[in-house]
Amino acid sequence: MRHVLSLWFVLLTCSVFSQNSNVLNVSVMVADSTGKAIKDVAIYNSKQKVIGITDSYGTATISVNYGDFVAFSHISFETLRVSVSDKSNMLIIMNETKNMLPEVEIVENTPHLAYNNKDVWIVDYTVGEEGIFAITTTGRNSHLLHLGFEQDTLSKREISTKYEHITRDVFGNIHLIGPDSTYQVYSDRQTMHLLYGATLGKYNETFAPIATLTDSILVTKKSFYDGQEIAFFKVNLNNKKSEFLCDVYSEAKEMAKNWNRDNVRLQRILNSDLELFYSPIERPEHRAEIEENMLKRLMLKEIYAPVFNIENHVFIFDFNKNAIYKYNKVGDYEDRIEIVFHRGFRNSIEKKWCNNIIFDTSRQECYAQFLHDGIVTLKKIDLKNGNVIGTYILDAHVFPTNIQVYDGVVYYQFIDVRQTYGQDCRSLYKVTLK
Repeated sequence: MRHVLSLWFVLLTCSVFSQNSNVLNVSVMVADSTGKAIKDVAIYNSKQKVIGITDSYGTATISVNYGDFVAFSHISFETLRVSVSDKSNMLIIMNETKNMLPEVEIVENTPHLAYNNKDVWIVDYTVGEEGIFAITTTGRNSHLLHLGFEQDTLSKREISTKYEHITRDVFGNIHLIGPDSTYQVYSDRQTMHLLYGATLGKYNETFAPIATLTDSILVTKKSFYDGQEIAFFKVNLNNKKSEFLCDVYSEAKEMAKNWNRDNVRLQRILNSDLELFYSPIERPEHRAEIEENMLKRLMLKEIYAPVFNIENHVFIFDFNKNAIYKYNKVGDYEDRIEIVFHRGFRNSIEKKWCNNIIFDTSRQECYAQFLHDGIVTLKKIDLKNGNVIGTYILDAHVFPTNIQVYDGVVYYQFIDVRQTYGQDCRSLYKVTLK
């Protein structure tokens, strides 16, 4: 208890009031009944928004109105709700509990095959209101299938084995993707058609800049600083006028700005014989390419900023600032929704966030994907307040891939024990989220 009280004395001397007399900046210390500090305690205000998370010393600073109620939540302790007085410091003692969070719901029903054909494996697929479009292969021959939700084959067409990806654009059209060419896919439930063939470069030029759309605007995006910043724009569908919407950037943005300087530094480390002011322009071309790839692996990871149209509103995720930005159908700002589910403040599973948000287009729902010891967990996000409102553990298969959700059903690929022509065979499974 002595180390907790010593730290608490320091906090007492550092706390200050906000300039607004009705708002207090309160220093909080959270400990258990033995005096041991509790880290990763989420602190909620009366609007159910997270306003702080305790650090490894069990401390946090929160801004709250006088007389308001705040709640302290941790998976291993009973939730505690207290009223804020005019004091600028709070010492909170939490009692341990073995109760599970009410939000957790383990999926107990067994997954089953979404396409049961042991003679082929699934290369890639996409699922939507029309059913499932999948690329299948035997290792020598490939086919494009249109499947119903009950495994019935609606249409089928043989394709080149070079086509290994199938995807949907923001308009809902399906595209078959190869290493150098693409086709738009259309099925009338009897015949499969490949339309509008184009080069892969033309396809990327057309669709890559489009993030989402409403009935009034297109939302486009442009990357800067090697993907460390993404600027979003709204394009009016009537007059084609483009306006800036917002930008999202990572903590590595400054490193990306100083790319050349860091290139020189790395080269000096790799070759101590170089002169102090050696210019990167003078180095051999093959060495420059090697060093550039090395820098990208060591320093930069392209920022992840998913965008969705949900009920004709635009939602942009900014994980660096722990927020979701909401815009109406014409691109006017409406709200900022605080999020913490990606920060891993409750248990080890949440610390393994996969930087992936899965969107159920049928139910307009978002799921965050987590991975722990090969087991995938999906957490349903309430876009009204940013809280987790459902947790689903998919523990039937380890390391499933290409997870998609449609109409409350999870689809994923999994490597079977069977092999064909020496290659791993992936089957397509589905399981209902109950």
